[in-house]
Amino acid sequence: PMPPRRASPDAWRRPAAQVSRLDSDAASHRMRARKPMTMPRVVCPIPVSSVDGNQSIGTLTHAGCRNTVVFSSASGGAGTSVFAAMVAWRLAQRKLQCALVDCDFAAGGIDVLLGIENEPGLRFQTVDIPLGKTEGAALNGELPQWERVGVLASQPWNGSDPEPWTVSAVLEALAQANDVVVVDIGAPSALHSLPMLRQCRQVVLAELTVLGLARARAARAMMIRQGESRPIMAGVVAPDRGLHGDVLEGLGIRAIGKSSRKAVDAVVGAIEMGLGGDVP
Repeated sequence: PMPPRRASPDAWRRPAAQVSRLDSDAASHRMRARKPMTMPRVVCPIPVSSVDGNQSIGTLTHAGCRNTVVFSSASGGAGTSVFAAMVAWRLAQRKLQCALVDCDFAAGGIDVLLGIENEPGLRFQTVDIPLGKTEGAALNGELPQWERVGVLASQPWNGSDPEPWTVSAVLEALAQANDVVVVDIGAPSALHSLPMLRQCRQVVLAELTVLGLARARAARAMMIRQGESRPIMAGVVAPDRGLHGDVLEGLGIRAIGKSSRKAVDAVVGAIEMGLGGDVP
């Protein structure tokens, strides 16, 4: 693991009312104990240009979809963000440059989950792209790093949702500057407000219960009917108590446990096979 970076005087601080994706009484008490701080809005200090004539605002080009993988789950609390982060980490271990993007604008906070909320850098609510397009390499340089993965988190408690053209421009730029972009959207229904992601590769997590599998099959069928890419199904095995405790304590993901390794490697293998080819 990379050594933690020393926080600058204006480093990001955890707001008092912040609630992480994996909420608990202990985590809530710890977060409420911190003093509130209003996060300043940061204009992204990277060059921008006008939108290319071959790309309309709110869509991704075929090249952008080729290496963008979208993670969701039909069952709440299935660990979508944790699984997506582990896949991004495994891709980085295999020498692929990877970005992890939190597009769950209703209940985001993947930087808190990973324990890097105090790291300086861009969050979705602080990105400002007035002309609709930005440079991927410069954007990569502004992202907080976790295990050699650039992380663009969403912090719904610190601003309004980004505009569709901002999301599209960010994802397109990151897709051009990275080998793989892993996107966490939370629930498949979020694709209604993120149409630029519909043609990207989809990974749907399923709880290995009768109800969980039924929900996942229904979500998969809905996505196919709507013309979205045929999703990869990934099962959620037994909960990892050690990982769960680490996340709640703000320690992040310290290892990919045995209970998750097989599913993570299977998805990583599918992603690697798909790189360079058409979106299935």
